[in-house]
Amino acid sequence: MTVPNPAQGQPMQQAPAQPYVPPVAPTQTTTPRPPLSKADAHRARLAGGIGGGIAWLGLGISQAAILLLALPFIVSAVIFGIGFALSDGGPSATGGVWPQLTDWLGSAAGIAVIAAIPLGVVVWLVGLWISARILRRGGVHRPVGVTWAGFGIAAAANILLGSLGSITIGPAFGGLPFAGGPNLDFDPSDTYWGAQGWSGDPGDFDPGAIDPGLLERIADPGQLVALAGPWVALGSLVSLIVPIILSIFAWWWMAHALRAPARPEVDATA
Repeated sequence: MTVPNPAQGQPMQQAPAQPYVPPVAPTQTTTPRPPLSKADAHRARLAGGIGGGIAWLGLGISQAAILLLALPFIVSAVIFGIGFALSDGGPSATGGVWPQLTDWLGSAAGIAVIAAIPLGVVVWLVGLWISARILRRGGVHRPVGVTWAGFGIAAAANILLGSLGSITIGPAFGGLPFAGGPNLDFDPSDTYWGAQGWSGDPGDFDPGAIDPGLLERIADPGQLVALAGPWVALGSLVSLIVPIILSIFAWWWMAHALRAPARPEVDATA
């Protein structure tokens, strides 16, 4: 006789599910970034003064070349326009300004002025490269970022200071249309202009007394560049002082802002 098993026919009981406990990851304690070391600060200021100074010199070369190149075009256009007033409705009496301008552009002096524009851009890039090299050799964190950010900050500050200077100094010379300045008007009738065909009376103006050849000689590009070149070069050199000083501080500031973070301390907890 078979004895029935009481466990047969009854559902099996499952053990209660245990809650899932995720593994604990190692925690990182956040520590503030250490201050910029004196050596890195010195390297940053050195890179801003040398590399940034060379970069600004390159931009100064390009700017001076653009001014010297634009000067003959502007003067020639003005003289050419005056020639129409001297021709009594005919072609401009000073039409020779354009042939002499094209001749100058093909001369050695004209080619040198034109070539100075890309040369300045190359010098600018070389200055930024030297800055990055100085920072990298000194172990400064993110040397390329410090260089470009420092130059951008210095350029923005230079533009801002230039704008403030034009606002504060410009009115003293009548440089702003909405602000008054000293009265620089003069009355041509106070002097005798008979040698130029004008005695001061507008009805007494004789265009035929003005020599068109004299005006064309005034617009000679070679003479204009020779006369304006030293002054433009001197002004460009003087204008580099403020940007270089700004670059020294801007490079140091960006080296401080982009300095290396602190090494995290890892604590493994079970």
